[in-house]
Amino acid sequence: MTSLPRMIGFATLNPSHILHQCRKPCYNRIMTEVTDITLDTIIARLREIAPAIRAEGVTRLAVFGSRARGDERPGSDLDVLLEHAPRASGGPFFDLFKVMHLIEDTVGLTPHISTPDELTPRVRERMADDLIEVF
Repeated sequence: MTSLPRMIGFATLNPSHILHQCRKPCYNRIMTEVTDITLDTIIARLREIAPAIRAEGVTRLAVFGSRARGDERPGSDLDVLLEHAPRASGGPFFDLFKVMHLIEDTVGLTPHISTPDELTPRVRERMADDLIEVF
């Protein structure tokens, strides 16, 4: 079961390309748009919110997997590789869930986030061919 976008995030981010003029939750409209979302649209939307994502400490973001290769299915998630700055002494912790919600609320897809330190050499090698840098 996929999670539904949080309406609070929509109100906060207010991406007009998703909300349009809906007065009630637009889950059906969003899910229909997501089925046909192109890679170029995904990357453009991620770049639109890059300042907000960077503000959370993300230093690098890339897309990989089926959506990057162009062989996604209607229920495919969005595979994202990200790097974040190390926590400064006394600084805030990296909020992975906030970044996930920023991405999901803007793109309309559930992100599957990976970081380089959790990847095995075999996985790194497999994903190298379809890795698309966003920032």
